[in-house]
Order: sequence, then C-alpha cells, then structure tokens
Amino acid sequence: MRAGQGPIHSKEIAARQEIPEAYLHQVLGALSRAGLVRSTRGPLGGHELAMQPSQISLFDILTALDGVDPKPHPHPDGLGAADVVHEVWHEMQEQNERLLRSITLKTLVDRQADRETCANYAI
Repeated sequence: MRAGQGPIHSKEIAARQEIPEAYLHQVLGALSRAGLVRSTRGPLGGHELAMQPSQISLFDILTALDGVDPKPHPHPDGLGAADVVHEVWHEMQEQNERLLRSITLKTLVDRQADRETCANYAI
C-alpha cells in the first residue's frame, strides 16, 4: 500500500499488522534474502519492496518464507491405478501454485481498496 513512498520503519509495520517486531524481523530477513524487500539502516531507513507490487506474487512470498522449491514439479512417470491419490494430490498442488502465482501484492491492494470504497447515495 505504501510502495514507492520510501522505507518504512519495522516498528510502524509491526504496529499496523499487530505482530511482534521480533517476528517481523525474521519475516523481513527471509523476504530480503529472496530479493523481495530491501532494508536501509539509519534514522531515515526502514524497509521497502525491492520490486513493483505487480511483480511480487503470493507464490514468491510463500517460497521465500517456507523455503518451497519454486521449480515446477514434474509428474512422476509410471503412475499406476494405485497411485491415483498421488496424481490428484499433484494436480491440486499445481492448481494452488497457479493461483498463488496469479495473485500479486497489487492484486491484494486493489481488493482492499475495493472493500473500502463505499457507495454514496447522496442527492
């Protein structure tokens, strides 16, 4: 929501998100190592996105936080009838990955803005 407005102090982020600042530092460290966030030290420092919100997907974030392998998962060869559950599980993982890749931070900001927009019926 504040992309392009300069670094934000972790104390402000933690307060707004209602999470402990120590936990936030762990999250920001993982996001920074993945190249999604950059941090600047000093009184005017803080944290900011390293890319545009439209370029960061939920899949990118989950990959950074959970250490998920971002490479596509190939279908195992030789699936028999007994492996139908494995095949369905694999298809579900692919669907989830497609969905997470399709939702960016900009998508979330836009959805939030839509919720905050109230109809005005004043005449």
